[in-house]
Amino acid sequence: MSKMPALTLCLVLTIVSASGQTATITGVVTNDENRSSIPGITVVVSGTYYGGVTDAQGSYLIDNITPGTYHLIVSGIGYVAQTIQVSLKSDQKLKIDIRLVESVTEMEEIVVMGKSQATEMREQAYAVEVVESKGFKNLSTNANDILGRISGVNIRQAGGLGSDFSLSLNGLTGNQVRIFLDGVPMDYFGSSLSLNNFSANIIDRIEVYKGVVPIHLSSDALGGAINVSTGQQYTSYLDASYSIGSFNTHIGSLNAQYRSSESGFTVRTKAFYNSSDNNYVIPVKLLTNSVEDDFFTNVERFHDGYKSQMAWVETGFTGTTFADQLFIGFLYSDNYNEIQQPTYLGLPKFPYGEVTQEEEKFIVNFSYNKHGLLDGRLNINSYAVGVFSEEINRDTSSYQYDWFGNRELRTSPNRGEIEGRKTFLILDTENYLGNFNAEYLLSEHHNVAVNYSLNHLILQGSDEFRAQNNTQFSTPNKLTKQVVGLSYTLSLMDGKFKNTVFTKGYAYDINSLETNFQGTETTPFNESKTNLGFGFSSTYQFNKVQVKASYENAIRFPEVIEIFGDGLNNIPNPALQPEKSKNYNLGAIFSFDSSNPFMLSVNGFVRDTEDFIIPVAQGPRAVRINQGKKLSTGLDLNINYQFKKNLIFNVNGTYLDLRDNNKPEEGQISLQYRQRVPNVPYLFGSSSLSYRLDFKNKSALSATVIQNYVHSFFLFWENVGSQDRRTVPDQWSTNLDLVYTLQDGRYNFSIGASNLWDAQLYDNYEQQRPGRAYSFKFRYFIH
Repeated sequence: MSKMPALTLCLVLTIVSASGQTATITGVVTNDENRSSIPGITVVVSGTYYGGVTDAQGSYLIDNITPGTYHLIVSGIGYVAQTIQVSLKSDQKLKIDIRLVESVTEMEEIVVMGKSQATEMREQAYAVEVVESKGFKNLSTNANDILGRISGVNIRQAGGLGSDFSLSLNGLTGNQVRIFLDGVPMDYFGSSLSLNNFSANIIDRIEVYKGVVPIHLSSDALGGAINVSTGQQYTSYLDASYSIGSFNTHIGSLNAQYRSSESGFTVRTKAFYNSSDNNYVIPVKLLTNSVEDDFFTNVERFHDGYKSQMAWVETGFTGTTFADQLFIGFLYSDNYNEIQQPTYLGLPKFPYGEVTQEEEKFIVNFSYNKHGLLDGRLNINSYAVGVFSEEINRDTSSYQYDWFGNRELRTSPNRGEIEGRKTFLILDTENYLGNFNAEYLLSEHHNVAVNYSLNHLILQGSDEFRAQNNTQFSTPNKLTKQVVGLSYTLSLMDGKFKNTVFTKGYAYDINSLETNFQGTETTPFNESKTNLGFGFSSTYQFNKVQVKASYENAIRFPEVIEIFGDGLNNIPNPALQPEKSKNYNLGAIFSFDSSNPFMLSVNGFVRDTEDFIIPVAQGPRAVRINQGKKLSTGLDLNINYQFKKNLIFNVNGTYLDLRDNNKPEEGQISLQYRQRVPNVPYLFGSSSLSYRLDFKNKSALSATVIQNYVHSFFLFWENVGSQDRRTVPDQWSTNLDLVYTLQDGRYNFSIGASNLWDAQLYDNYEQQRPGRAYSFKFRYFIH
């Protein structure tokens, strides 16, 4: 599908919609306390797509409005929303100046959005949570740290900065939960652009959809989606920070934008730099005279360094008559990752001393968004992205290392550190993504939307040591996904009762090779599949209680690493079948706005999954297989309470019951049927307490204590007595952050201590995470 005809149509429609007998609303939004203008405030005509955002001078303009009586909704982060009734006549130009009162529901350290965009999203019928990053920007945190504070989300890392991690949402893990960056799937962005690389300073907010995913986030998500939004501010700003920490950790970020208030011409850049030696101490049972010790010896990790960097520049126009956002951008990123040990096993007796993964990536992106076309009835959102990358997986050492970094030459010159053959796999990837989304307001109560997305990948490479890799990747491996979505929304009872039904059509095509271990035999593998998904969401808003229910019959196709492997830690399996899941949600939100705001959200969920894809260890590597049926049920909750403007308390928790659901045939016995799936936490949560002191010289001091908890769980099947019934023990960890700000937030200093009591933390048995660590961060912000 060509994007240029769609773009031309949007521009024509914009010009056409400007004619006719319509009305205009204009004005200035100011702070009620000091009368200063407020940029970035959203002004929306309720029940329509008419709206605008205030510029650097606080001015807004909404034109081409059909005459009638409306409610004007004015909202922005940090301010109490207002609703103003207006009556418009033909050709009327109405001027309304607005004063906003600062919200008492916001603190510097931890902010779960309660107004503006987050409120609008929570009022949707989907099970969705929204967290603003503002409270985290002064801390040495990344997207994963923020996500770990959301109920239902569990992130398990294999080590320190840059290590592999697995994200679980209500029992579904890894690729089963899709991750988006500003609505663009991050599936193939690579390890240099993963969530643990994105500093909070680059992020505006994170949206978490549980189980049911709206069609505008177009991909084959099995059980939820996470959208990381970098924001769309119509102002100029500079946000720069740098932090240093334990294990020689350095994290820098830059987020800057220039916008001309006259023309809307905008240039923005985002960049980060991350590095760490990750040389933290771990306990290991060493070998003495080829016999494993009965006791642990503390050793320092010596080959676990990590570096990543990114620079992203976009230029175009924002907040103009022809586009809310029109951008073309260029992004470069790379990373270097030293591998100390296998991902899927415990601590090896002989660690890796020279195994590495490297990646270099170049991305070109184009985006066009325009709301309020055709008399405010039509919204258009679109993007096109090209990703070009080179990945190097290296295991070429002829030495064997011990845990003190000593090495000795192996007797076999062809053997690598991971297994019996060396590897030097170079993979070149081309990935093309496109999306077009249109929403049309049929009337005040009826809305339809359509979405189309394309994802096409070409993968080719070579390996001078391993014939199997060299043969498999010698010709292009191709993977194409297409998704078409259609939805209809009905809003009744003045917007209190909202219902959405939707359907998604999936098309999947793969062209690859299967080869033997020696790389001497090949078999072409070609497969095309189509599937249909569907679902609904519904919500009703009582006085202070909102009730939600949703369902989706979802599909997920296997991913690149699952199908093709990576030549290093992952074995290919192109015969994998798509996963299918029936996802149910039932929840409620209780909120009380007062001088001491309180909010309680609770969500019950069921995930009934078929052809579940899991990694299975084969020696030090892993292969993905379909493992029949799994049933996940559970409950997650979140509580927020604020006392005046100084104290905020938050607690969230999740109970997850994930069980094998492969019913044995008559006359057969299954030891795993209805048993809890091992190596998966089933009870976890966190709590936080923040206190802030504001001083008269526009400075402030705040402190935050965060307590995390993961209940113990079995590493293997609980009912198999013949196996070692090892468990990952209860885990308690405490983080402490102190922040001092000057000149109303322009200069910010923070000191953080993670894992304050130096507890032994494991995400998998013997995959130990770092102990106590300290960090210091300086941030400069000017708006």
